[in-house]
Amino acid sequence: MDTLKSAIGWFLEHCANHRKLSVHTLKAYRHDLEKFCLFMSKKDHEASITKIDRNIVLCWLGSMQSAKPRTVRRRLAVLKSLFSCLERHEKLTSNLLMGFRSEVKVGNSLPRTIARDTVRQLLRSIRAEHESNSIPSMCVVQETALVETLFSTGMRVCESVALDIGHVDMERLVILVRGKGNREREIPIVCDALREALACQLERRRANGAASSSPLFVNRRGTRLSDQSVRSVLRRHANRIGAQKITPHMLRHTVATLLLEEGVDLRNIQRLLGHSSIVTTAIYVHVSERSQRQVLARRHPRNKMNI
Repeated sequence: MDTLKSAIGWFLEHCANHRKLSVHTLKAYRHDLEKFCLFMSKKDHEASITKIDRNIVLCWLGSMQSAKPRTVRRRLAVLKSLFSCLERHEKLTSNLLMGFRSEVKVGNSLPRTIARDTVRQLLRSIRAEHESNSIPSMCVVQETALVETLFSTGMRVCESVALDIGHVDMERLVILVRGKGNREREIPIVCDALREALACQLERRRANGAASSSPLFVNRRGTRLSDQSVRSVLRRHANRIGAQKITPHMLRHTVATLLLEEGVDLRNIQRLLGHSSIVTTAIYVHVSERSQRQVLARRHPRNKMNI
C-alpha cells in the first residue's frame, strides 16, 4: 500500500466489492485517478501515497487549465474520496485532504436539449427505415427500439445498454432499470411506439434463442451493446437528417424539458429519470422558463401592436 498505484488499486476493488458501485462509476473513478497518477509520474514514478500533500494537489489542480471547472471539481472529489477511504480503513494514519476545498467555481450550466422538430425528424427517419422493408433487418429493428427507448423513457445510455430481456415486462408494460448507486426503478411503457418497437425487438431476440438474462441490445458479435455504439447510431441518424449533434444525454434532457412544458409534475420527472434528489431535476425548471420567455416574446400580442 506504499505506492499511489497500489492505493488506487485497493480503492477501486473496495468500491466494486463492498460499495457495489456500477461499472460505469468505477470506470469514471479509474479515469480520474489515472490523470492524477500521470501528473505524479512526472515527479516520482513510484510516488509514495504518504508524500502527497495539499501543495501537490494544488499544483495538480493548477495544471488542469484547459479542463472545464466541473471536470476539475469532479477529479478532486474522487481524489478526496480515495484518501478518506484509505484513512477510514486504516490504510493511512491521517487524511491530509480533510476539509480541503478548491477555489474552482462551477456555474449552473443549463442542459443541452434538442429542438422538438429535430426530434420529430429523428424518429421519422428511423421509422421510415423500419417501414421501408416488409421484413426489417435485425439491425433496423434494434435501432428503432433503442432510440424509442432513449427518448420515451429518458434513461441514461449506460442504463439502456444494461437492460436484459427479462427487464422488460410486456404484460405489466414496465421496464426495470438499475441506475446510479444500483438503485432500481420501474419505468412505465406509456408510448405506443415504444411498446411496438420493444415487442418487435423482443420477438427477434427470442427467435435467436436469447434467454431472459441475455442483453436486450447486442452488437454484431451477439454481445452487449456498448455506450459508444449507441452514440454512433445517433450520430449516423443525426447526419442523415442534417442535425449538428444528437447524443443520448441530450435526448434525456429533451424529454424531461418537454414533459415539464406539458405540465408534468417535477416529482414524476424525478422518478422517471432516477434522480436521487429533486434538486437535480429542478434544473429543467430553468430550461422551461427560458422556453416560456422565448414563446412569450415571439407571440405576445403587445409586441405585434405598432403603437
